[in-house]
Amino acid sequence: MYRTKILLLACSLLPFLASCDGEQERHELTPDVSSIVLYADETIDSLRFFTFDSWTVTPQADWITVDGDSHLDLVHDNSVRYLCKVFFNVEPNTTGKTRTGTVLVQSYDYSFTSPFVQLGLLRLSHPLFTTDTWLNEQSGIPDVAHYELTDSAHWTSDSICFTVQSNWDLVFADEAPEWLELDNTMGIPGKYSVHLKLVPNTDKENGREARLKLVSGKVSNEIIVRQLPAKKEE
Repeated sequence: MYRTKILLLACSLLPFLASCDGEQERHELTPDVSSIVLYADETIDSLRFFTFDSWTVTPQADWITVDGDSHLDLVHDNSVRYLCKVFFNVEPNTTGKTRTGTVLVQSYDYSFTSPFVQLGLLRLSHPLFTTDTWLNEQSGIPDVAHYELTDSAHWTSDSICFTVQSNWDLVFADEAPEWLELDNTMGIPGKYSVHLKLVPNTDKENGREARLKLVSGKVSNEIIVRQLPAKKEE
């Protein structure tokens, strides 16, 4: 399927392109965004850039492919600046850790590489992930992370909130415990809040935990649900 899109911006909107004698050539290759960050089950994204000339895009990672043509021949015109949008297919990240790749864009004598970052995580808004290791110290992007939900002994309800791109299941990784119930365990792509019903923990010495597994398509993330012991005075 051809999905490459070209948008033309009228020269009247770009007065800086006009030259005094009308002879000087204008060339440009400018990315519209600096980088792309995806969750583990996100498989479609796009890259936009500005140019006056024909161009070629080349993924530098085997998990990224162009959806459509990887190049386009354009007639150069000083008065027409093109906004180009190229779609990409991305394989689900089943590695459990963040992976990085780049896409090389070339036009005329110019080129740039656009970073693609795909987390090993599904998109949860509650609980938020806890970082185990960072991709690097400056990035602020986790390399390996996990999800953990901690409740007090007397709490009887909580929720797991997420957005997924594929059909999903939320199941117990081991045998279902008697103290925890889920009000929904499967669905289609979309945004969800699964309600958890907890039995109060009366044990003053020991907490307890259960391990859930959220699966979206080929991607699986574990979610630890932990209930603290009762306070001594309770």
